[in-house]
Amino acid sequence: MEKKYLTKSNVLKISTGFMVVTAAMLSGCKKTDEAQTNGLPTTNATKAGVHTKNVVNSGNADAAFNGYNSAFLVNSGGQTYYKQSISSSTADGTWVASLDILAAEDDYERSGNATTKTLINNLLTTWLANTPPPWTWDGWNDDIGWFSLALIRGYQMTGNSNFLTQAEYGFNMAFSRGWDTQYNGGGIWEQQPNMTPAGQTIDKEALSNNSLGKVACLIYQSTLNPTYLSDAVQIYSWVWANLYNSSTGQVYTGINESNVVNTGSAVYNQGTFVDYANYLYQITGNVNYYNDAKRSIDYVKNNMTTGGIITNDAAYLNTWGDEFARGLGHFVRDNQMWSTYYSWMLQNANAIWANRRTDYNITWNGWNEQTPSDNTLTTSKFASAVAWLQFTPGAQPDNIAGMHFIVSAQNGVAVDNAGSSVNGAGIIQWGLNSGQNQKWNFTQNEDSSWNIISEQSWLALDVPGGNATNGTQLDQWTPTRANNQRWWVDQQSDGTYKIWSQATSGALDNSSNSTNGYKLIEWGWNGGTNQRWKLQ
Repeated sequence: MEKKYLTKSNVLKISTGFMVVTAAMLSGCKKTDEAQTNGLPTTNATKAGVHTKNVVNSGNADAAFNGYNSAFLVNSGGQTYYKQSISSSTADGTWVASLDILAAEDDYERSGNATTKTLINNLLTTWLANTPPPWTWDGWNDDIGWFSLALIRGYQMTGNSNFLTQAEYGFNMAFSRGWDTQYNGGGIWEQQPNMTPAGQTIDKEALSNNSLGKVACLIYQSTLNPTYLSDAVQIYSWVWANLYNSSTGQVYTGINESNVVNTGSAVYNQGTFVDYANYLYQITGNVNYYNDAKRSIDYVKNNMTTGGIITNDAAYLNTWGDEFARGLGHFVRDNQMWSTYYSWMLQNANAIWANRRTDYNITWNGWNEQTPSDNTLTTSKFASAVAWLQFTPGAQPDNIAGMHFIVSAQNGVAVDNAGSSVNGAGIIQWGLNSGQNQKWNFTQNEDSSWNIISEQSWLALDVPGGNATNGTQLDQWTPTRANNQRWWVDQQSDGTYKIWSQATSGALDNSSNSTNGYKLIEWGWNGGTNQRWKLQ
């Protein structure tokens, strides 16, 4: 079938010229409700349990996503889908529909909005009904990567186990058939050689390898099956050796059977690699992945913009900047890099908004020029702008977001998941050792609450069953973004943080105990140092 997507190497070669510019221990102690202020002021707000901090400035994210849905979303006959264009009534399909859905997932990642969660479930359910496995008919392994990426993100957001099942199927099928060691010492074919028409390029591209590598990372987060992490590292190592310029950060298009490298660049290739590298950094703590991701971000910033704006109005393109929005957004948030990149992110966000179609609030890939009032333009051309605005707040955030060690102001011990990957495992304290079991990733919801996720188990800090009883030990559970997993994180006058449950108002508390392995609990706020925490 005819394909005209970003994935195809003949298209990339034509366009290369302008792409460059463009165990818990049981407590025996008795707690009291008496305030322990240790000479520190306790305000009426903190006494009353009133949250007053870290209000979210969403910028134009909501308006952009609402406009995208107004222009393209269809709910009809029990199906939910994005249509092919404003003027079309036909559902987008296969890999293009996956790109459309990824933009909706970006909105949920930012907002935690229950309506968007339902929408994602319905979109993916419809997509699977229209594109049921097996997918062996599709020889393009990057297509399977986009299928599986939308599904595994959807699983993490909705908990629908079928999405996980099909994402695993997609990855395993593409990796097992596509990974080849006869040529280039490894790598995943872009299109299966036995399914490539005569005369077309046979190669291994960044698109197939990085998309599937990123999927492997997300499946690992979801299952903790070490095979997926091993696969992700294996694919990454091959990409790094064959398609990555470790001096400049450029990600090359691909390499053919004769080891000839296509050195063309594309912003989406840079972005998928950045996201992939950042996931591996968060999972493993290996700083080399961080350095690779940053180098590739800087390559785009310094070499692939027009006056600082990421833009490409080529007619053949579907998306352009969507994967880079995700990669940059995750990297900046997870690693507290707002001061380095926020002004550039905002510059692009402002260009997107200034050049939108105001009737729908949608912007095409050419972010530095007015979006045409052409109702035949494909839906996916507008996804990149939606994605960018989900990851660029209206004001520069503080540094609560991202990875932290949560350390007691009273005794210096850290919040620790005891190295457990089990739902319901109790959260304990342990002397700070900077291990993965002491790393917690903070992401914010649109109501300004926070999700706190273990970077060892990828489970959420949780008040079991929303139990408001003083002394309840906190546990970890599959992330749901329910209110028993939402936390207010409020800085106090001494620079420490009060971390308290949205569901119960109970504060994270170490019971004034410094014993390694001692349980961490919730307790009504009393202002004591046993309830004050440093984010390191």
